[in-house]
Amino acid sequence: MCKITIKIIYDNCKTNPALEEGWGFSALIETDHRKILFDTGSDLNAFFYNAEKMGIALGEITDVVFSHKHYDHVTGCVEILGKVKENCRVYIPKGFPMRKIPKNLLTQVVQDFAELDKDVFSMVLKGGFLLHEQSLIFETAKGLVVITGCAHPGIVNIVETVHRWRAAPIYLVLGGFHLFKKDSGYIDEIVEKFQFLKVEKVAPCHCSGESTLKKFQKAYPNDFYKIGTGTVLTIS
Repeated sequence: MCKITIKIIYDNCKTNPALEEGWGFSALIETDHRKILFDTGSDLNAFFYNAEKMGIALGEITDVVFSHKHYDHVTGCVEILGKVKENCRVYIPKGFPMRKIPKNLLTQVVQDFAELDKDVFSMVLKGGFLLHEQSLIFETAKGLVVITGCAHPGIVNIVETVHRWRAAPIYLVLGGFHLFKKDSGYIDEIVEKFQFLKVEKVAPCHCSGESTLKKFQKAYPNDFYKIGTGTVLTIS
């Protein structure tokens, strides 16, 4: 089982006032053996600024995982990929534009599941308009940790698929839940399904919406993480 540290480089809000925020998402997840960059946000200058302020060395990144091709998750990817470790591996979902990936990097198109390292996996599901999206899964001593970019395939669908794939408790679901345009009743149903699936802790951000954050915080008073640019979470 791996220990992970999640560092939010870019998000709609910030927990560190010295950093920059904006619509989009990017996180660095560090394990015992890998440093995985998940998405790059929507503002290249803000990404570089935040990464430097957070002490993140881009040259040490061993893997880059793109959730999907929308601008708020891939802006500046060519410039950023030019600064990562020489033998960095890049994981992209089906339908991701290959022109964004430098030819010298090891690129894998993920169809369904891929093993990045021991206890580290990615999963690709299809959302609307034939959009394929990739999420990350970590097996920790406390249970599974699921990290999503925008959850276009449906956040409950993602959690249920992970649960079927690994019959293990889901400790944390973190990332964009894509509920910012949904009505109150729909969000209530999502919260209830999370509880039914026995998701222990939640950390919705990015495209989840303020109403979603409030409802999850009410339902998970002791197990809700309010995250944003600058947040650092360690799960050991």
